Amino acid sequence: MTHRDLTIAEVLKDPLIRQIMKADRISIAGMANLLKDAAQKQQRTLASRLAPMANVSGRTFRQVDLRG
Repeated sequence: MTHRDLTIAEVLKDPLIRQIMKADRISIAGMANLLKDAAQKQQRTLASRLAPMANVSGRTFRQVDLRG
């Protein structure tokens, strides 16, 4: 079974999440902004962690024959 994260639109439509937002007095716009900001931060963090790996692809490595 595979799981995927909900989109921001799906989160904002979810009845249980809407009830929690109502109880916490969080507006739909406020929640949308919070989720968008969190997604952007996560994307920047991921990009900064992957950047060093991208530099490795430009390097050349000596090939070694591992056959007997």
